[in-house]
Amino acid sequence: MTQPPDIHPMKWAEIDHAALRDNAATFARAMGGGVELMAMVKADGYGHGVVEAVRAFREGGATRFGVALPGEALELRRAGINDPVLVAGWAHPAAHRALIEAGVELTIPDPASVHTVLAAAEQAGKPAQVHLKVDTGMNRQGIRPEDLPAVLGQLQAAAPHLRLAGLFTHFADADGADPAPTERQHEAFLPVVEAVRGVHPEALVHCANSAAALRFPQMRHDAVRPGIALYGYAPPHCPPIELTPAMTVQAVVTHVKTVRAGETVGYGRTWRAERDTRVATIAAGYADGLHRAQSNRGAVIAGGVRCPIVGVVSMDQATVDISAADGVEVGDAVIIVGGRGAQRLGADEVAAVEGTISYEVLCAVSARVPRRPAPPSGQ
Repeated sequence: MTQPPDIHPMKWAEIDHAALRDNAATFARAMGGGVELMAMVKADGYGHGVVEAVRAFREGGATRFGVALPGEALELRRAGINDPVLVAGWAHPAAHRALIEAGVELTIPDPASVHTVLAAAEQAGKPAQVHLKVDTGMNRQGIRPEDLPAVLGQLQAAAPHLRLAGLFTHFADADGADPAPTERQHEAFLPVVEAVRGVHPEALVHCANSAAALRFPQMRHDAVRPGIALYGYAPPHCPPIELTPAMTVQAVVTHVKTVRAGETVGYGRTWRAERDTRVATIAAGYADGLHRAQSNRGAVIAGGVRCPIVGVVSMDQATVDISAADGVEVGDAVIIVGGRGAQRLGADEVAAVEGTISYEVLCAVSARVPRRPAPPSGQ
């Protein structure tokens, strides 16, 4: 869905691959020795481009990668990435054989999956590497601790077609102000770890996302699964860590005009000029990831100045009050999210306006926004 390369894009996202690399290296150092970094690269690397993100994270010290969908894992294999890749959730049984043949690690999130993965492994003629997911309180996917003995028995019976390569759980509130719920989940996980290690001592134990890995050293185990931190945004309530946001989304100014006092702008006439106001139209809207929730609330950076979004954000366009910005003209670029220094509008700030989280802001940048490498620092 990206625009043809011979047509100048009207909006684009610059990805700082050096920042991705450095974020991974910084995170790995914070974890200390003996802890593997499983970088989460689902949702096209949180919108940054999955293949490029994997390569950058690998340079920064990541040794494993986590995705959500079978197609994401197979995309990495087609790109020549042969590092361990885990589909960290339920995969459709129809996809199991292709994943096994590609050497992708699968999750066992329920007892039924043991049988479907076993059947696919027998068809493929190749053992399946599986991670057992245990539900300790998230209540989405995962085997309850009380069902563990039966599932371990099933896995034992399925050997050598199934090999238990890992064991994990997922926290519901690791970035919450109260650490107690996460600590309770971890306490529920520890007996499971002990039971599994008794019969599968080589299984990789992992449970910590970005927040848990930074806040709770005792939860790092064999590997951690950071996501948002690697893209430059530290979760709340965590110790300080030096991270650099890696995505900057920009759009072109397509029109500049003076709206007279009393006139309205945009659908529904939700904004009325209190005085003669210089307004710019930019070539980005909700189809690009600039949400309607930004209407009359958000801002962009134009001419080095934060300028409020006025009127309702449309599918392809938005309008901005540029009264405070001198010299903004048609063809200029404005920053929708990202940037550096004084010209920075972080995804976390955008998220606060919308009442959401930085993850959603980054992942919402749509496929029709071309990704390009950021210019070297200082240019």
